[in-house]
Amino acid sequence: MVIVPYYNRPSQAALYKHFKAVAEAVDIPIIVYNIPGRTAVNLEVKTLARLAEDCPNIIGVKESNKDFEHVNRVLWHCGRDFLLFSGIELLCYPMLAIGGAGSISATANVVPHKVAELHDAWFEGDIKRAQDLHFELMELNDVLFIETNPGPVKAALGMMGKITPKLRLPLDLPSEEHQRQIRRTLVKYGLLAEEPSKTA
Repeated sequence: MVIVPYYNRPSQAALYKHFKAVAEAVDIPIIVYNIPGRTAVNLEVKTLARLAEDCPNIIGVKESNKDFEHVNRVLWHCGRDFLLFSGIELLCYPMLAIGGAGSISATANVVPHKVAELHDAWFEGDIKRAQDLHFELMELNDVLFIETNPGPVKAALGMMGKITPKLRLPLDLPSEEHQRQIRRTLVKYGLLAEEPSKTA
């Protein structure tokens, strides 16, 4: 996976040249990662379509663009066999509905079985179950993005005993207040035992 370059805000022509150079330098499949909220530049659909046509090893995109019209046009211009992955938890189900291949999910670090179940239900034709899981995961999705990713996810995994949560600066773990909210949500989802109430 190769992210759109950040900070410099390159033109679409420069983005095309950049990804084409990467694609020509390697002999492996490439997923482009478009996340304009972090990079301050959006890889436009026409640019992505040119790359998909000119670079056989650019096989898909992880889309973290909240503009769902943009996302629809990706498959329209790049072709239905171009792999479209959701990079936004709440757009996973809608992207599946228009022909997406799945999601590359932060929440899957915390509840891999539930995220996998959502995808399995969709691809097995159990649309109602997939929709139910989509809404079932919403509160957890929200709390795992209560601060900048991956801080809340690492905090949650630490509470669950899966990792020792550490981040390198300038990233940090969530505030104590947000960690309490994460803990309450994990308890609600049955991922953590409820702590006994403290009595005087």
